[in-house]
Amino acid sequence: MAENKSIDVRGYYQSLSKKEKGQFLRYLTMNYGYSVHTLSAKLRENTNLKLRKNEELDIMETVSGGLWRQ
Repeated sequence: MAENKSIDVRGYYQSLSKKEKGQFLRYLTMNYGYSVHTLSAKLRENTNLKLRKNEELDIMETVSGGLWRQ
């Protein structure tokens, strides 16, 4: 049975270095077609923008699989 772990995507994004954030956003842009600027704005700490459910699920899948680091 698979575990359902909830990942704080904003917290994860904030913990990355500037270079890693760029790599992470490029991966999401190339694989899911998200806008880099919009997604980075949604992931910033002080924002009123909210992630859509599909964005959050895609990011959680990317983080848990570690795919963007390859």
